[in-house]
Amino acid sequence: MGDARKRSGLLRTTIVKTTHRLILTEEYIAEAQRLSIAQNKMLKLMYQTWWVQWLARVIMVGFIIYLILNHMDSAAVLFGVFLAISFWGEWFGRRSLAKARERLRAKGSTTVVSMNEQGVDIDGALGNSHLKWPAMLQPAIYPQGVLIRFSRLSALWLPDQSLIEGSSADVRQLLADNIDKSDTNGP
Repeated sequence: MGDARKRSGLLRTTIVKTTHRLILTEEYIAEAQRLSIAQNKMLKLMYQTWWVQWLARVIMVGFIIYLILNHMDSAAVLFGVFLAISFWGEWFGRRSLAKARERLRAKGSTTVVSMNEQGVDIDGALGNSHLKWPAMLQPAIYPQGVLIRFSRLSALWLPDQSLIEGSSADVRQLLADNIDKSDTNGP
């Protein structure tokens, strides 16, 4: 008798499905890259925390002034070169991120991402895949969308504005119900 109630309860359960249509524009790719970097502490310090670089530069300038006042000109020149390299390194980092966005082979194409209780289906210009929920790490939930994470460096940005089926509440509920909360690799 109890099994019959369970089966009838399963039949009455509605299947929640959400679908996002992502157009891989420069803006989408830059936002996805920015949010992915924000989930990795070291990358966030390197690329998105301005005071880390400027604190080191201020200390270097102070040390250069100290060296000049103590007539250690060759050491001051050496630290001046280090200071110049720090500005070059910042420019080079921004340039490498821009080049990575340029090299994206699927740029300009459309990708459709569908989620339901079985997992996530991704259908894009370069192929398609089905991922079951255990393959994913804890997502990063933002007011304007969710960042689904597959590994520490691999993620998929799903902005709420790209939803064509379902609601943002459905997306968040599917993630909450299906991704293991005990995952230690989360953000």
